[in-house]
Amino acid sequence: MDLIGTSAVVTGAGQGMGRQIARRLMQHGADVLVFELNGDVAARTAQELSAETDGAARAIAHAGSVADTADVDAAFEAATAAFGTPQLLVNNAGVASMSLIVDMPAEDWDLVLDVCAKGPFLCTQAAARRLIAAGLPGAIVNISSINYAAATDGLAHYCAAKAAVSQFTKVAAAELAPSAIRVNAIAPGLTRTPMSEGGFLDGRMGEEFIAHTPMGRFGEPDDIARVAAFLCSEDSGWITGATVPVDGGGHIRGLHNYWATMHEASVA
Repeated sequence: MDLIGTSAVVTGAGQGMGRQIARRLMQHGADVLVFELNGDVAARTAQELSAETDGAARAIAHAGSVADTADVDAAFEAATAAFGTPQLLVNNAGVASMSLIVDMPAEDWDLVLDVCAKGPFLCTQAAARRLIAAGLPGAIVNISSINYAAATDGLAHYCAAKAAVSQFTKVAAAELAPSAIRVNAIAPGLTRTPMSEGGFLDGRMGEEFIAHTPMGRFGEPDDIARVAAFLCSEDSGWITGATVPVDGGGHIRGLHNYWATMHEASVA
């Protein structure tokens, strides 16, 4: 595939889906800024990904929060200084916790909405402003979730944030299309990442997920990364404003009740 540009910013790229997305883009020739909250993780990832390409593409690390305007601007300035105006952006950074609405601390709500919804807004804004000023086309991919449409108890903040991401994707696609900037989203199902480890993949919980997934397996980070690379390429040049489910068909049957399954497991 021919990517739209030769450099990218990938948020939350230190591990999991973000790391694999960065790797895929580099395999297709893009230099990548690894935008990650943890500086040590960012630096290690950038070093390892750069070593894999044998000099064909570079990764550089940048530590900061996607929910902080100054950090976002600094990240895009660093990417521009290193590679030129980045034409590709993947808004992957995310965070989640579980709590019923009546018990949820306001701080938990704020954190999830800040990272999962405000982050894509700030990064999209920063990317679009620079692309428009430079007169360059671009592609932006937002990582949403099956939870943008399928609700489950205990994840009110996460479901709300991911629904916001998919609606934001549509508006951004409409506004930025005249500037030749496409904006799409990916809605993964349960994927093997550090965020999903620690109970979601094991035992009764894992069995429930598999039962609701027609293709009968969990997702792997590369399942998401391949679609992200496609949406960043010329091959998807007539696609904008879409939220693409990459979930083995999980959206067909919807989600089981995570909270009830976890509660049953704890009682047992």
